[in-house]
Amino acid sequence: MSEKWGPPLRKLVRRLQAGDSLTVVKLDRLGRNALDVLTLIDLLKKRGISVRILNLGIDTSGAGGRLFLLLLAGFAEFERNIIRERVLSGLETAKAKGTRLGRKPALPDDAIAQARRLKAQGLSAREVGKLLHVSKMTAWRAMNS
Repeated sequence: MSEKWGPPLRKLVRRLQAGDSLTVVKLDRLGRNALDVLTLIDLLKKRGISVRILNLGIDTSGAGGRLFLLLLAGFAEFERNIIRERVLSGLETAKAKGTRLGRKPALPDDAIAQARRLKAQGLSAREVGKLLHVSKMTAWRAMNS
């Protein structure tokens, strides 16, 4: 069971058995977004558990409920795409501002230059790593970047 659902919901879902029906007053009680809700409903469906949403008059065991799930799946995909577009836009904006993305380099630029010079002198990554007080792999990345 996913950690994205709170402990009371996880406990409830574990207790449900095939043939049971989970009834909620509002759809938002099942998750924070369409994807969470759809994931939970799909998990319950695979276990033979139907879901009833009182304020919408939806029962996932019937044809109308299945239609609702298809619509919900469409909204979940739309939501994922919007989030993806926002993330990509944010990354582009950060790059345009000159922000360095990713993990901070283990070695400063001068140490990387030194690692390259030591490589040119024939030292191995292990030897360069010992001289620069970094791991062999960090030295290798610096020597070959």
